[in-house]
Amino acid sequence: MQQSIALSVSEAACLEALRSGVNRKMLIALRVSLNLDQAGKALRKLVSLGLATTDGGRIWNLTPRGKRAVISIAPTLRTRGQKPLTALVPGSSAARLLALLDRPRRGAELPALLNLTRQRVNQLVAAVSAFGLIRFADPNCPTFAIALTDEPTALLRQDQERVLSAFPETDATTLWRVAVAAKIDAIKVAALAESLCEAGLLEKSGASCRGDLYRLTAAGSSHWQRSATVRRADIPTPPFRSERVRGVLSYLENRGPTRTRDIGFGLAILQESINALMQYLKRKKAVRTVTGARHAPYGLTPDGREMLAAMTRARMAHDAALPAGRPAVSNTGSPRSAETKDRQRAGGTGPLRPAKNESGSGANRRHGERRPKPGCGLKQVKA
Repeated sequence: MQQSIALSVSEAACLEALRSGVNRKMLIALRVSLNLDQAGKALRKLVSLGLATTDGGRIWNLTPRGKRAVISIAPTLRTRGQKPLTALVPGSSAARLLALLDRPRRGAELPALLNLTRQRVNQLVAAVSAFGLIRFADPNCPTFAIALTDEPTALLRQDQERVLSAFPETDATTLWRVAVAAKIDAIKVAALAESLCEAGLLEKSGASCRGDLYRLTAAGSSHWQRSATVRRADIPTPPFRSERVRGVLSYLENRGPTRTRDIGFGLAILQESINALMQYLKRKKAVRTVTGARHAPYGLTPDGREMLAAMTRARMAHDAALPAGRPAVSNTGSPRSAETKDRQRAGGTGPLRPAKNESGSGANRRHGERRPKPGCGLKQVKA
Protein backbone atom coordinates (compact mmCIF):
# COMPACT_ATOMS: atom_id res chain seq x y z
CA MET A 1 0.00 0.00 0.00
CA GLN A 2 1.36 3.42 -1.01
CA GLN A 3 2.16 5.69 1.93
CA SER A 4 0.46 9.10 1.95
CA ILE A 5 2.39 12.36 1.99
CA ALA A 6 1.38 14.93 4.62
CA LEU A 7 0.93 18.42 3.22
CA SER A 8 -0.48 21.65 4.57
CA VAL A 9 -3.73 23.06 3.27
CA SER A 10 -2.00 25.57 1.00
CA GLU A 11 0.47 22.97 -0.32
CA ALA A 12 -2.32 20.50 -1.08
CA ALA A 13 -4.30 23.23 -2.84
CA CYS A 14 -1.29 24.12 -4.99
CA LEU A 15 -0.79 20.46 -5.88
CA GLU A 16 -4.41 20.17 -6.99
CA ALA A 17 -4.01 23.31 -9.10
CA LEU A 18 -0.99 21.76 -10.80
CA ARG A 19 -2.95 18.59 -11.43
CA SER A 20 -5.72 20.64 -13.07
CA GLY A 21 -3.25 21.98 -15.66
CA VAL A 22 -2.34 25.40 -14.19
CA ASN A 23 1.44 25.87 -14.33
CA ARG A 24 2.12 29.57 -13.63
CA LYS A 25 2.62 30.85 -10.11
CA MET A 26 0.24 33.79 -10.37
CA LEU A 27 -2.54 31.67 -11.83
CA ILE A 28 -1.98 29.07 -9.13
CA ALA A 29 -2.15 31.79 -6.46
CA LEU A 30 -5.42 33.11 -7.89
CA ARG A 31 -6.85 29.61 -8.16
CA VAL A 32 -6.17 28.75 -4.49
CA SER A 33 -6.73 32.31 -3.08
CA LEU A 34 -3.16 32.90 -1.90
CA ASN A 35 -0.79 35.78 -2.40
CA LEU A 36 2.36 35.26 -4.44
CA ASP A 37 4.62 34.78 -1.42
CA GLN A 38 2.38 32.10 0.07
CA ALA A 39 1.97 30.34 -3.28
CA GLY A 40 5.73 30.45 -3.91
CA LYS A 41 6.49 28.97 -0.49
CA ALA A 42 4.01 26.12 -1.03
CA LEU A 43 5.36 25.37 -4.51
CA ARG A 44 8.94 25.26 -3.28
CA LYS A 45 7.85 22.76 -0.64
CA LEU A 46 6.36 20.55 -3.36
CA VAL A 47 9.68 20.72 -5.24
CA SER A 48 11.60 19.67 -2.14
CA LEU A 49 9.29 16.67 -1.75
CA GLY A 50 9.84 15.61 -5.36
CA LEU A 51 6.24 16.32 -6.35
CA ALA A 52 6.92 19.19 -8.75
CA THR A 53 9.68 20.77 -10.82
CA THR A 54 10.30 24.32 -12.04
CA ASP A 55 12.45 26.09 -14.63
CA GLY A 56 13.59 28.98 -12.51
CA GLY A 57 10.31 29.76 -10.80
CA ARG A 58 8.32 30.73 -13.92
CA ILE A 59 6.72 27.45 -15.02
CA TRP A 60 5.87 24.65 -12.59
CA ASN A 61 5.16 21.07 -13.62
CA LEU A 62 4.28 17.83 -11.84
CA THR A 63 6.69 14.96 -11.55
CA PRO A 64 5.49 11.36 -12.07
CA ARG A 65 5.44 11.01 -8.30
CA GLY A 66 3.33 14.14 -7.94
CA LYS A 67 0.76 12.83 -10.42
CA ARG A 68 0.07 9.64 -8.50
CA ALA A 69 0.96 10.54 -4.89
CA VAL A 70 -1.61 10.07 -2.14
CA ILE A 71 -2.00 13.22 -0.09
CA SER A 72 -3.09 13.75 3.51
CA ILE A 73 -3.64 17.09 5.24
CA ALA A 74 -1.29 17.74 8.15
CA PRO A 75 -2.55 19.68 11.18
CA THR A 76 -1.68 23.37 11.23
CA LEU A 77 1.16 24.23 13.62
CA ARG A 78 1.65 27.57 15.31
CA THR A 79 4.76 29.32 14.04
CA ARG A 80 6.67 32.37 15.13
CA GLY A 81 6.92 35.51 13.12
CA GLN A 82 4.50 37.97 11.64
CA LYS A 83 0.97 36.67 11.25
CA PRO A 84 -0.60 36.87 7.79
CA LEU A 85 -2.82 39.87 7.16
CA THR A 86 -6.56 39.33 7.41
CA ALA A 87 -7.51 42.81 6.09
CA LEU A 88 -6.02 45.51 3.93
CA VAL A 89 -4.04 48.29 5.56
CA PRO A 90 -5.48 51.76 4.82
CA GLY A 91 -3.16 53.81 2.64
CA SER A 92 -1.27 50.79 1.31
CA SER A 93 -0.79 50.07 -2.37
CA ALA A 94 -3.48 47.39 -2.22
CA ALA A 95 -5.92 49.89 -0.73
CA ARG A 96 -5.07 52.39 -3.49
CA LEU A 97 -5.71 49.67 -6.05
CA LEU A 98 -9.19 49.08 -4.65
CA ALA A 99 -9.87 52.82 -4.70
CA LEU A 100 -9.07 52.90 -8.42
CA LEU A 101 -11.53 50.10 -9.12
CA ASP A 102 -14.55 52.38 -8.66
CA ARG A 103 -15.33 51.17 -12.17
CA PRO A 104 -14.02 48.21 -14.18
CA ARG A 105 -10.55 48.80 -15.56
CA ARG A 106 -7.97 47.15 -17.73
CA GLY A 107 -4.89 45.83 -16.01
CA ALA A 108 -2.66 47.57 -18.56
CA GLU A 109 -3.62 51.03 -17.24
CA LEU A 110 -3.02 50.24 -13.55
CA PRO A 111 0.81 50.60 -13.48
CA ALA A 112 0.63 54.21 -14.71
CA LEU A 113 -2.24 55.09 -12.36
CA LEU A 114 -0.50 53.56 -9.32
CA ASN A 115 3.02 54.62 -10.39
CA LEU A 116 4.21 51.04 -9.90
CA THR A 117 5.84 48.41 -12.05
CA ARG A 118 3.77 45.81 -13.80
CA GLN A 119 5.26 43.06 -11.66
CA ARG A 120 4.29 44.90 -8.47
CA VAL A 121 0.76 45.37 -9.82
CA ASN A 122 0.52 41.64 -10.44
CA GLN A 123 1.55 41.01 -6.85
CA LEU A 124 -1.09 43.43 -5.58
CA VAL A 125 -3.78 41.84 -7.76
CA ALA A 126 -2.95 38.41 -6.35
CA ALA A 127 -2.92 39.76 -2.78
CA VAL A 128 -6.29 41.52 -3.13
CA SER A 129 -7.77 38.49 -4.88
CA ALA A 130 -6.85 36.35 -1.88
CA PHE A 131 -9.36 38.41 0.15
CA GLY A 132 -12.08 37.80 -2.47
CA LEU A 133 -12.49 41.51 -3.24
CA ILE A 134 -11.94 41.51 -7.01
CA ARG A 135 -12.87 39.36 -9.98
CA PHE A 136 -11.43 38.86 -13.45
CA ALA A 137 -12.76 38.50 -16.96
CA ASP A 138 -10.40 35.65 -17.84
CA PRO A 139 -8.75 33.47 -15.16
CA ASN A 140 -5.99 32.64 -17.63
CA CYS A 141 -5.24 36.36 -18.13
CA PRO A 142 -6.22 37.96 -14.82
CA THR A 143 -4.90 41.44 -15.54
CA PHE A 144 -6.83 41.87 -18.80
CA ALA A 145 -10.00 43.26 -17.18
CA ILE A 146 -10.54 43.69 -13.44
CA ALA A 147 -13.55 44.78 -11.38
CA LEU A 148 -14.75 44.66 -7.81
CA THR A 149 -16.64 41.56 -6.77
CA ASP A 150 -19.89 43.48 -6.25
CA GLU A 151 -19.62 45.34 -9.57
CA PRO A 152 -22.62 44.29 -11.74
CA THR A 153 -20.97 45.11 -15.07
CA ALA A 154 -20.15 42.06 -17.19
CA LEU A 155 -16.46 41.45 -17.86
CA LEU A 156 -15.52 40.06 -21.25
CA ARG A 157 -12.61 37.94 -22.35
CA GLN A 158 -10.43 39.08 -25.22
CA ASP A 159 -12.26 37.02 -27.85
CA GLN A 160 -15.66 38.15 -26.54
CA GLU A 161 -14.52 41.76 -26.69
CA ARG A 162 -13.40 41.38 -30.30
CA VAL A 163 -16.75 39.91 -31.33
CA LEU A 164 -18.76 42.57 -29.49
CA SER A 165 -16.67 45.37 -31.00
CA ALA A 166 -17.15 44.02 -34.52
CA PHE A 167 -20.93 44.56 -34.49
CA PRO A 168 -22.29 47.72 -36.15
CA GLU A 169 -23.73 50.42 -33.94
CA THR A 170 -27.42 50.05 -34.82
CA ASP A 171 -27.81 47.68 -37.76
CA ALA A 172 -28.20 43.91 -37.60
CA THR A 173 -25.74 41.62 -39.34
CA THR A 174 -24.88 37.96 -39.69
CA LEU A 175 -22.33 36.06 -37.64
CA TRP A 176 -20.39 35.18 -40.77
CA ARG A 177 -19.70 38.86 -41.46
CA VAL A 178 -18.72 39.35 -37.81
CA ALA A 179 -16.27 36.45 -38.11
CA VAL A 180 -14.69 38.09 -41.17
CA ALA A 181 -14.34 41.45 -39.41
CA ALA A 182 -13.02 39.99 -36.14
CA LYS A 183 -10.81 37.40 -37.91
CA ILE A 184 -12.15 34.56 -35.75
CA ASP A 185 -13.41 31.17 -36.87
CA ALA A 186 -17.14 31.23 -37.64
CA ILE A 187 -17.90 28.25 -35.39
CA LYS A 188 -16.18 29.95 -32.46
CA VAL A 189 -18.02 33.21 -33.21
CA ALA A 190 -21.34 31.38 -32.93
CA ALA A 191 -20.42 30.12 -29.44
CA LEU A 192 -19.19 33.57 -28.40
CA ALA A 193 -22.36 35.22 -29.69
CA GLU A 194 -24.43 32.79 -27.63
CA SER A 195 -22.53 33.77 -24.48
CA LEU A 196 -22.98 37.47 -25.29
CA CYS A 197 -26.72 36.91 -25.75
CA GLU A 198 -26.87 35.28 -22.32
CA ALA A 199 -25.08 38.33 -20.88
CA GLY A 200 -27.70 40.63 -22.43
CA LEU A 201 -25.27 42.35 -24.81
CA LEU A 202 -26.59 40.86 -28.06
CA GLU A 203 -30.03 39.88 -29.28
CA LYS A 204 -31.31 37.92 -32.23
CA SER A 205 -33.34 40.29 -34.39
CA GLY A 206 -34.59 37.95 -37.10
CA ALA A 207 -33.48 35.85 -40.00
CA SER A 208 -32.58 36.47 -43.61
CA CYS A 209 -31.72 34.38 -46.61
CA ARG A 210 -28.07 34.72 -45.55
CA GLY A 211 -28.51 33.50 -41.97
CA ASP A 212 -29.72 34.68 -38.58
CA LEU A 213 -29.37 38.37 -37.83
CA TYR A 214 -27.97 39.71 -34.56
CA ARG A 215 -27.76 43.25 -33.25
CA LEU A 216 -26.40 45.04 -30.20
CA THR A 217 -28.65 45.74 -27.26
CA ALA A 218 -28.51 49.06 -25.41
CA ALA A 219 -26.20 47.48 -22.83
CA GLY A 220 -23.95 46.04 -25.55
CA SER A 221 -23.71 49.32 -27.45
CA SER A 222 -22.62 51.22 -24.33
CA HIS A 223 -20.40 48.50 -22.83
CA TRP A 224 -17.09 49.89 -21.64
CA GLN A 225 -15.04 47.18 -23.37
CA ARG A 226 -16.50 47.83 -26.81
CA SER A 227 -13.79 49.41 -28.93
CA ALA A 228 -14.57 52.35 -31.21
CA THR A 229 -11.55 51.90 -33.48
CA VAL A 230 -11.78 48.29 -34.66
CA ARG A 231 -13.24 47.24 -37.97
CA ARG A 232 -17.02 46.86 -38.02
CA ALA A 233 -18.80 44.00 -39.75
CA ASP A 234 -20.49 44.85 -43.03
CA ILE A 235 -24.26 45.03 -43.18
CA PRO A 236 -25.76 42.22 -45.30
CA THR A 237 -26.78 43.40 -48.74
CA PRO A 238 -30.55 43.48 -49.29
CA PRO A 239 -31.90 40.32 -50.90
CA PHE A 240 -33.60 42.46 -53.58
CA ARG A 241 -32.49 45.68 -55.21
CA SER A 242 -35.59 46.40 -57.28
CA GLU A 243 -37.76 49.31 -56.23
CA ARG A 244 -40.72 47.42 -57.65
CA VAL A 245 -40.10 44.58 -55.19
CA ARG A 246 -39.82 47.08 -52.35
CA GLY A 247 -43.07 48.68 -53.50
CA VAL A 248 -44.89 45.34 -53.44
CA LEU A 249 -43.58 44.45 -49.99
CA SER A 250 -44.44 47.91 -48.67
CA TYR A 251 -47.93 47.61 -50.15
CA LEU A 252 -48.49 44.32 -48.32
CA GLU A 253 -47.02 45.77 -45.12
CA ASN A 254 -49.44 48.72 -45.20
CA ARG A 255 -52.58 47.05 -46.61
CA GLY A 256 -52.27 43.58 -45.13
CA PRO A 257 -53.09 40.36 -47.06
CA THR A 258 -54.12 41.30 -50.61
CA ARG A 259 -54.93 39.38 -53.78
CA THR A 260 -52.46 39.49 -56.64
CA ARG A 261 -54.93 41.30 -58.90
CA ASP A 262 -55.52 44.06 -56.38
CA ILE A 263 -51.76 44.51 -55.85
CA GLY A 264 -51.32 44.99 -59.59
CA PHE A 265 -54.16 47.51 -59.76
CA GLY A 266 -52.87 49.40 -56.73
CA LEU A 267 -49.31 49.66 -58.06
CA ALA A 268 -50.19 49.97 -61.78
CA ILE A 269 -48.36 46.77 -62.73
CA LEU A 270 -49.46 44.54 -65.59
CA GLN A 271 -51.30 41.41 -64.54
CA GLU A 272 -48.79 39.10 -66.19
CA SER A 273 -45.89 40.92 -64.52
CA ILE A 274 -47.40 40.92 -61.04
CA ASN A 275 -48.23 37.22 -61.34
CA ALA A 276 -44.60 36.39 -62.16
CA LEU A 277 -43.31 38.71 -59.43
CA MET A 278 -45.53 37.21 -56.72
CA GLN A 279 -44.43 33.70 -57.65
CA TYR A 280 -40.81 34.82 -57.43
CA LEU A 281 -41.36 36.37 -53.99
CA LYS A 282 -43.14 33.23 -52.88
CA ARG A 283 -40.13 31.11 -53.84
CA LYS A 284 -37.90 33.48 -51.88
CA LYS A 285 -40.20 32.99 -48.84
CA ALA A 286 -40.96 36.70 -48.68
CA VAL A 287 -44.72 36.23 -49.14
CA ARG A 288 -47.18 33.39 -48.68
CA THR A 289 -50.85 32.80 -49.23
CA VAL A 290 -53.10 33.26 -46.23
CA THR A 291 -55.31 30.28 -47.06
CA GLY A 292 -55.17 27.34 -49.42
CA ALA A 293 -57.77 28.72 -51.81
CA ARG A 294 -56.97 29.23 -55.46
CA HIS A 295 -57.11 33.03 -55.42
CA ALA A 296 -56.11 33.44 -51.80
CA PRO A 297 -54.57 36.78 -50.81
CA TYR A 298 -50.86 37.08 -50.16
CA GLY A 299 -49.33 38.32 -46.94
CA LEU A 300 -45.79 39.06 -45.74
CA THR A 301 -43.78 36.41 -43.94
CA PRO A 302 -41.43 37.28 -41.05
CA ASP A 303 -38.53 36.92 -43.50
CA GLY A 304 -40.34 39.26 -45.88
CA ARG A 305 -40.67 41.91 -43.19
CA GLU A 306 -36.97 41.63 -42.41
CA MET A 307 -36.16 41.88 -46.13
CA LEU A 308 -38.31 44.99 -46.40
CA ALA A 309 -36.59 46.56 -43.38
CA ALA A 310 -33.16 45.78 -44.88
CA MET A 311 -34.15 47.32 -48.23
CA THR A 312 -35.52 50.41 -46.49
CA ARG A 313 -32.33 50.86 -44.47
CA ALA A 314 -30.19 50.41 -47.59
CA ARG A 315 -32.32 52.96 -49.46
CA MET A 316 -32.04 55.49 -46.64
CA ALA A 317 -28.28 54.99 -46.46
CA HIS A 318 -28.01 55.44 -50.22
CA ASP A 319 -30.03 58.67 -50.16
CA ALA A 320 -28.04 59.99 -47.20
CA ALA A 321 -24.77 59.41 -49.07
CA LEU A 322 -25.86 61.57 -52.01
CA PRO A 323 -24.45 65.12 -52.26
CA ALA A 324 -26.62 67.90 -50.90
CA GLY A 325 -29.19 69.13 -53.41
CA ARG A 326 -28.93 66.10 -55.64
CA PRO A 327 -32.18 64.17 -55.93
CA ALA A 328 -32.25 60.47 -55.27
CA VAL A 329 -32.15 58.45 -58.48
CA SER A 330 -34.55 55.55 -58.69
CA ASN A 331 -33.08 52.28 -59.85
CA THR A 332 -36.30 50.90 -61.20
CA GLY A 333 -35.42 51.57 -64.85
CA SER A 334 -38.08 51.77 -67.54
CA PRO A 335 -41.37 49.90 -67.07
CA ARG A 336 -40.55 47.59 -69.90
CA SER A 337 -37.10 46.69 -68.45
CA ALA A 338 -38.67 46.01 -65.04
CA GLU A 339 -41.26 43.76 -66.64
CA THR A 340 -38.47 41.94 -68.51
CA LYS A 341 -36.64 41.30 -65.21
CA ASP A 342 -39.82 39.97 -63.65
CA ARG A 343 -40.32 37.59 -66.57
CA GLN A 344 -36.69 36.41 -66.32
CA ARG A 345 -37.06 35.76 -62.59
CA ALA A 346 -40.17 33.72 -63.26
CA GLY A 347 -38.28 31.49 -65.68
CA GLY A 348 -38.83 33.24 -69.01
CA THR A 349 -36.14 34.29 -71.43
CA GLY A 350 -37.15 37.29 -73.50
CA PRO A 351 -39.04 40.49 -72.95
CA LEU A 352 -42.74 40.44 -72.19
CA ARG A 353 -45.16 40.53 -75.06
CA PRO A 354 -48.06 42.93 -74.85
CA ALA A 355 -51.26 41.46 -73.47
CA LYS A 356 -54.15 40.65 -75.81
CA ASN A 357 -56.16 43.63 -74.64
CA GLU A 358 -53.16 45.96 -74.94
CA SER A 359 -53.14 48.23 -77.95
CA GLY A 360 -49.38 47.95 -78.61
CA SER A 361 -46.66 50.52 -79.16
CA GLY A 362 -45.96 53.29 -81.67
CA ALA A 363 -47.71 56.47 -82.65
CA ASN A 364 -50.40 54.73 -84.76
CA ARG A 365 -51.29 52.26 -82.04
CA ARG A 366 -51.44 54.95 -79.37
CA HIS A 367 -54.24 56.63 -81.35
CA GLY A 368 -56.03 53.36 -81.97
CA GLU A 369 -55.18 53.15 -85.66
CA ARG A 370 -54.13 50.00 -87.47
CA ARG A 371 -50.88 50.01 -89.30
CA PRO A 372 -51.10 48.17 -92.65
CA LYS A 373 -48.64 45.43 -93.40
CA PRO A 374 -45.72 46.40 -95.65
CA GLY A 375 -46.43 45.90 -99.34
CA CYS A 376 -50.17 45.55 -98.98
CA GLY A 377 -52.53 48.15 -100.40
CA LEU A 378 -55.97 49.03 -99.17
CA LYS A 379 -58.80 47.09 -100.67
CA GLN A 380 -61.21 49.09 -102.77
CA VAL A 381 -64.75 49.08 -101.62
CA LYS A 382 -67.26 48.28 -104.36
CA ALA A 383 -70.09 50.66 -104.76
